[in-house]
Amino acid sequence: YQAGLVPAVTAASGGGDGALRSPMPGKIAAVAVALGEAVAKGDVVVVLEAMKMEHALKAPFDGKVAELTVKVGDQVREGVLLARLEA
Repeated sequence: YQAGLVPAVTAASGGGDGALRSPMPGKIAAVAVALGEAVAKGDVVVVLEAMKMEHALKAPFDGKVAELTVKVGDQVREGVLLARLEA
């Protein structure tokens, strides 16, 4: 997925525990990582389409994808766990 084409989501979507949660209801437009993949802080992990915009959820720290709970096309509600990273 091409980073930079979508606005960054606020820090509320990714916590220090590595949990990336949906900041609002929407549809998963892209999953930019695979389970077990290494990511760097700021890498796009999941893109959520909501309110006619795409929102990039980015890695809050360097680590690896420990859990991935969504796929492209999934509809999610606010607060749903999308992915979890571990340092």
